[in-house]
Amino acid sequence: MSDIPLTPEQRLFAAEHHGLVYAFLKEKDLPENEYYDIVIFGFLRAVRRYLAESALSKYKFSTIAWNCMYVDLCNYFRAQHRQKRNATVISIHIFRPDSDLPLEETIGSSDELMQQMETRLLLHDLAGRVSKQQMDMVRLKTSGYSDRDIARKHNISKDQVKKLLNEVRSTLEAICYG
Repeated sequence: MSDIPLTPEQRLFAAEHHGLVYAFLKEKDLPENEYYDIVIFGFLRAVRRYLAESALSKYKFSTIAWNCMYVDLCNYFRAQHRQKRNATVISIHIFRPDSDLPLEETIGSSDELMQQMETRLLLHDLAGRVSKQQMDMVRLKTSGYSDRDIARKHNISKDQVKKLLNEVRSTLEAICYG
């Protein structure tokens, strides 16, 4: 609705009562250069509503405008204080209190050989907890075979393959997190 320009009547009415915006900012002790753009939209919404909704004519326009500007101001403050806007930011370039080195120098780099060794150890541990058939399915799956291909190779249904691989996944989660 704010995309629709004001009618000539609404523009004239807004111009006549524009001082309310400054009075609101002064009353709330808010700097004009920071908050004018926030409350003006509430003021313009009040102009539209006051001239379009006959039920509002029993109130003074200043009351309607004040309430609309106050709502927009509250919405602005609520948005500014949301957790996502106030997340703690940590730089890896700062020094830790307990070290003479910046954080970036204490974080290990990715080591391909170490990752391969960890993967082999994990697969070795997994092989001791699942059946030979399930381990063969894991090898096929990691080689890019689809569930349908694995089912054909093992002469079982695709649903049975999914069930057995889900059991493997549960076992793997238990190894990693249990």
